Order: sequence, then structure tokens, then C-alpha cells
Amino acid sequence: MDPEATILKVNEFVLPGDTIGRITTQSKFRLGSGLIQNKSDIVATKAGYLRFKNPNIYWIENNQMKYIPTVEDAVLGIVLEKHSENFKVDIGGSSPALLPVLAFEGVTKKNRPNLQRGSLLYARVVVANKDMDPELVCYAPNQKSQGFGEIKLGYMFKCSLSLARSLMAHQCPILQAIGDRLPFEIAVGVNGRVWVNTNNITNTVLIANAILNSEFLTGPQCQVLVQRMMDAHNFGAE
Repeated sequence: MDPEATILKVNEFVLPGDTIGRITTQSKFRLGSGLIQNKSDIVATKAGYLRFKNPNIYWIENNQMKYIPTVEDAVLGIVLEKHSENFKVDIGGSSPALLPVLAFEGVTKKNRPNLQRGSLLYARVVVANKDMDPELVCYAPNQKSQGFGEIKLGYMFKCSLSLARSLMAHQCPILQAIGDRLPFEIAVGVNGRVWVNTNNITNTVLIANAILNSEFLTGPQCQVLVQRMMDAHNFGAE
């Protein structure tokens, strides 16, 4: 169901059982982690801050360490097993996710992805049910890749789930601070994994360290952090 709702407590702290909104009509609207629909009410299932992301996603943000898959999550996964019809992928949840071999843009039965154990993927969760293993696809809802698929080169590291969410914001202070000084590529999974790639390993390490140290900093503090790290190591973009 895709309801449109009146949300009452955006950016406020809520507790499990709190009614944070009421469904009014049928429209496109998604409930993310920590929210469920109970008849005409939207109810929190865990403690945290209610967040909103354009165009239509609400979720509860807190400091939980274990990732719980939710439909439409963008995640970074590692291939664990390769089978004839699917791959088993570690996305940091309680069980591996399944990725059908045909769930890639432009793939056919005669032209399948050649992924191996240990391959890194950027994927989207399309099935998230407590009674089933999560299921992934490597394309966006409009059937375009938009960066989904196998990721090569670069460096992947882990961070808190809350930091990962903040990195996906439209204007993320630490990514803006880095981008003002260094060219880089990045892919962020809401499962607390981040991949970065630059023109040399030194810059890649600087970016990873800057991101990991930025979680509780303001915008100006992020600017200072990045500049000090670059000055201390005396390097930058080549």
C-alpha cells in the first residue's frame, strides 16, 4: 500500500508505539525502517528521530548497530555464493540477500553478469520481509542503472548507520568540504558501508578518514577537518 499521510512529528524524537501520523488518501508514500501501518495510523516500532527524504520516504533514525533491510534501501553488498539463477549477497543483515542473475540492467539469459565470490555490488532492496530472505536488484525503479551493479577498484569501509544516512543527504557537509578540494567517486549504502575512489590511494585514505571523523561535526567544522588533514599530509588532487 502506498498511502499519503498527515505526518505529525517530523524531526522529533518518538518512542515505540507512538502514532506519528494518520493516513488520509491513497498515493505514493513509503514507510522505511522503524515505521508500520496500523489501519489508518502510522506507528513507530523503535525509538529515534523521525526523518523524511524526498520524494516520499519516512523512517526512524537511531544509533542501532544492526542493519535491518527495508524496501528501496540502496546497499553495498559482497557476493558470498554464485548459483545458476541467483547470487547470495552479504548486506550486513541477519541473513544473506538473494540477487537474481537477471536483475541487472540490460542483462539477458545469454549475457549474464560474471560476478565472483567477493565481488562488491551497489544494489537496491526490493523484498524485505521478516519471513523471507531479502531480495536485491541492480537497477533503479525506472530500469536504469544509476550506479547500481558491480563496483571495481576503490576502497570500501564501514561506518554507523546514522552516518551513512547523513552522507546520502542532498547537501552533506563533509562531502561538500571534500568536493571543494578533491575529485572523488562515492557510493553509500544505508547498511553502513561506503565506497570511495580517487586518482590515488593516498587521497582515498584521506577521504575515508575524513568521513569517519565527521559524524558529529557541523558544516564549518567539516571544512576545518578536511583542510587540516590535507595540510598535515601535504597532499591533494594530482
